[in-house]
Amino acid sequence: MRSKGPITPAQRPSRRQVLGGAAALGAVGALGFPAPAIAQGISGEIAFATNEWTLPHSGKVLRMITENFYKKHPNVKVNEIAIPFAGFHDQILTQLTAGTPPDMFRIDDPQLSLYMERGHLTPLDDALKAAGINRDDFVPAGVDARLNGQTMGIVYQTNARAMFYNKQILGAAGISEAPKTAAEFEAAIAKSTSREKGQYGYSFASKPGDVVGTFITLMPIVLGFGSHFTTADGKPNATDPKVAEAMNLIKRMWDGNYVPRGLDGPSSLKLCTDGKVAMTINGSFVMGAAQPEVKPLLGVAPSPLPSGIAVRASSWYGVAAKGKNKAAATAWLMHMLAPESQAIIAEVERIVPALPKHIPETVYADTPWFRTIVAGASKSVSYVPPGLGSKGFAQVKTIADQIESVLYRSTPVPQAMAALQRELETNLR
Repeated sequence: MRSKGPITPAQRPSRRQVLGGAAALGAVGALGFPAPAIAQGISGEIAFATNEWTLPHSGKVLRMITENFYKKHPNVKVNEIAIPFAGFHDQILTQLTAGTPPDMFRIDDPQLSLYMERGHLTPLDDALKAAGINRDDFVPAGVDARLNGQTMGIVYQTNARAMFYNKQILGAAGISEAPKTAAEFEAAIAKSTSREKGQYGYSFASKPGDVVGTFITLMPIVLGFGSHFTTADGKPNATDPKVAEAMNLIKRMWDGNYVPRGLDGPSSLKLCTDGKVAMTINGSFVMGAAQPEVKPLLGVAPSPLPSGIAVRASSWYGVAAKGKNKAAATAWLMHMLAPESQAIIAEVERIVPALPKHIPETVYADTPWFRTIVAGASKSVSYVPPGLGSKGFAQVKTIADQIESVLYRSTPVPQAMAALQRELETNLR
């Protein structure tokens, strides 16, 4: 705990003050948030677990927000619990189940429903109200963190997908502007592919067994045609004609050798950021990771696919229901939602924060393409199959297996989707 030096007898509170203060803090602790009148009384350590402490941009943002938080709460110390992403959620779930969780931790789309349904998270609506924050101002991903009308997590960022295109590659193929329809998109993919140059019209992950990579990179196409593998109320939907339309486009790209084969997510992305791919429907990290000579060549446009739906992958922070310092952790979250903190997230990472209204105009002036990302986030949909709650992510492998059968085993799309429909019906029975 941070200290400003020893307390003198004159500064020492009376027994009545101590008892009154303890009662007030006890009441606050029961609610899980600091009342504004005693906010300065928040103290102790916050165990904050996220893999983002190890990431250059996100780690920098979290430390900037924390340093400003210390100015408001000098008697709090944030302990950085850095866990590699590969095993992050397994370790967090183990700690939650054992009743020994960190006070605050990162949550991703697949785990959100599970944590909420099992009662691992602290409700935050009273804290939002005390901080004067209207949850209706959150990006759509904020709704995902509600259970029975209660807010159980706070969005850190939403990574909405848009179409990134290489103007130089398209120009060399005789294409002067970004495709605006599915037909133009498919034609541009074919025209801009050049085996001689090691250049592809599009890129998605397709390494066998890389379930999440394949699924996430293909969902912008599936949702781009206006459907998903389950309906909004959780019914299997693999035989929807719109799903077939999307899968047929993916198969034509594959059969035409217009996409690289067998790459995992990071490798397929690197081809884009190295200037070897004409188009990808992806997140704003494409710009951040692009080589210096490639970045000026990249344009950003909404997906040309007919539905107009943007896919999102989001992250939230939650306060553990069995955390040791819920009051301080919740105070940090409310500070993260302050205008200056939201501005930092957008300025440093060029990613959409929980409250887009706090994105500074200078960000749009410096990077005009960011408006497309923010606009997409405002009408975005999670990549996880909808309507299934905590069962959603378990179906991703089932879906990805049938996608692999289409790509690698030449299973006709109708046959693969009919098999997937039967499997989903069995799994969700």
